[in-house]
Amino acid sequence: MKNDLKQPERLAFVAAAAGLVLAALAGALASGAKSAMLVPAVVAAGALALLSLMGGWRLRLARRQAEEEAAVAEFRRRHTGGELFENADEAVKLAARTRRAYEKFVLPVLAVLAGAGLAFGGWLLLGGWDKPVVGSVDVVAPLKNAVLALGLFIGCMLAGSYWSGVSREAGGRWLRPCGAWLHFTGILLAAAGAGLLMVYWQTGRSDHPADWVLKLDLRAAKALTVALMVLGVEMVANVVFEFYRPRGAKEEDRPLFESKILALLTEPGGLAANVAAALDYQFGFRVSEGWFYRFLERTLLPFALFAGAALWLMTCVVVVQPEEAGLRIRSGHVADRTPVGPGLHLKLPWPLEKISTFPVEKIQTLEIGFEVGKPDAKLDESLMGDLTGRVIVWSRAHHKSEANFLVAGDADAAAAGVTAGGRGPVTLNLMSAAIPVFFKVKDLYAYQFVHGDARKSLEDTATREVVRYLANMDLRRLLTTDREAGGRELRSRIQASADSLGLGVEIVFVGLQGIHPPVRVGKAYDGVVGALEEKHEELLKAEKNAVTAKLTSEADALALVSQARGYRGERTAVAEAEAARFGKQLLAYRASPQLFMLYSYLDVLETATRDTRKYVVAAEGREVIQVDLQKKLRPDLMDLAIPTKDQAPGAEPGK
Repeated sequence: MKNDLKQPERLAFVAAAAGLVLAALAGALASGAKSAMLVPAVVAAGALALLSLMGGWRLRLARRQAEEEAAVAEFRRRHTGGELFENADEAVKLAARTRRAYEKFVLPVLAVLAGAGLAFGGWLLLGGWDKPVVGSVDVVAPLKNAVLALGLFIGCMLAGSYWSGVSREAGGRWLRPCGAWLHFTGILLAAAGAGLLMVYWQTGRSDHPADWVLKLDLRAAKALTVALMVLGVEMVANVVFEFYRPRGAKEEDRPLFESKILALLTEPGGLAANVAAALDYQFGFRVSEGWFYRFLERTLLPFALFAGAALWLMTCVVVVQPEEAGLRIRSGHVADRTPVGPGLHLKLPWPLEKISTFPVEKIQTLEIGFEVGKPDAKLDESLMGDLTGRVIVWSRAHHKSEANFLVAGDADAAAAGVTAGGRGPVTLNLMSAAIPVFFKVKDLYAYQFVHGDARKSLEDTATREVVRYLANMDLRRLLTTDREAGGRELRSRIQASADSLGLGVEIVFVGLQGIHPPVRVGKAYDGVVGALEEKHEELLKAEKNAVTAKLTSEADALALVSQARGYRGERTAVAEAEAARFGKQLLAYRASPQLFMLYSYLDVLETATRDTRKYVVAAEGREVIQVDLQKKLRPDLMDLAIPTKDQAPGAEPGK
């Protein structure tokens, strides 16, 4: 009997000693490795030692009470006498009162102090770790310390399993927190060991590890410390809730500092037991004894494990969309620089491997010199423009903000103002620019992993090239040059700079249309441009008049020359024809002078008097002929020539 009562007590004090040893070993590892991940394990081991001492002292008081009660029962069996029994009962009552006082006053105070110490200590650790600390790459001998931490983890798990098993035996209820905190300390050591192994793998493969590797030690330490703080808050809450919890007459005392959260993680069936106890307490009857609850208790855990395993195995399948490409990342490093194309791909389950996807075929836009959005509310309403971009004028704002770039002044005016010594005034102008740059990714590895922020680097490079381009353009050339050609030149410059930096992008298009004077001086530029347009119009009109006058005078001169040449040719040809005709007439005259003269006479009559009325009068006879030379407006009936029977129609009378 005595040995059975002393065994739980000894195990509790042994657990306290084990906690102190674990705290010392974990502290030595944390100091030697310079790792913050091991600090929560040191705190957990210290909490294990404290809670084991609290439970061990309570087991000692219970053992003494049980021994007193056993001695009184044995003495009563052997002797009789009231006075002796009364003195023995007083000893038993004193031992019982001591145990009850310890459970009622000392244990709650110690549990509250322990829980508050865990929460407040964790808060202090988090506050100290927010300051600049050593990074993960400065961890000393991560592989060796990881092996030692994992070795301590195995020891803690074995010891915790033993203590948890002993706690199920009679009188061992107060050993259950010892087993739970041994398991929890082992879990913290395992997490720290896994973190040290990951640091070793990442730093051993690359001279420049990723940013998350640099911060792994600090982030893991913070996460584990938060878990300790949660357990500390739960311990304080358990003390408060214990005052309002209903108790049965034969209910076994439960340690105030026992964690239900750890019971879910470290005890087999702990989740089901806690749920059953909560349901029984809530409904007032044994819900856990029903067939449906028993069915859920048997099938829920296997189903949850199967579902979790299925979900975990689903991480082996990755779907890359049509416009995307992916890179395999295994243990924090790119396993193959050749990207995987669209489709269904298999990989190792998370977290061993992942495929990082990126829309490489998607055209992305950089806004150089402007920011899309509503203009500043402080801007004058008269300067507010069309935000849709359909109507863009110089004197109206159409973006949230636009940068001003320096451009040279009028090169011709500057050249005209140069003095004999080769010096002249230097004029500069400010121009607003809204230049979109469209690009897509052609080398996914270079874009995502070679540079910390490839998009920002590309934006800085494009801005630099735009500044250089505008600085080498004067105002007139900038406003009148071919914008498409300028966009192509800028595209080639930005592409060359991006290739030299190894950004892994392809510049698709550079829009050079959004260049205009600043909005606040837009009206003045409108006036200048209007005057220039009017000047250009007048110059075009003058050029038109000059061309018209020149062509008209040339046409008139050509017409006069052509007329003179025609007249000369006509007179020459007529003279030659008359000379030739005269020779022919001379030959005819010589052949028959009379006939020639008759024909000439008749020809003169025919040609000279063609439109003259002629009367033929016979020379013989003495008739007096009166000729009325007045021309009648129209002939009357007597003047009509009527043909006779012997005459053909249309023939003249008398013929």
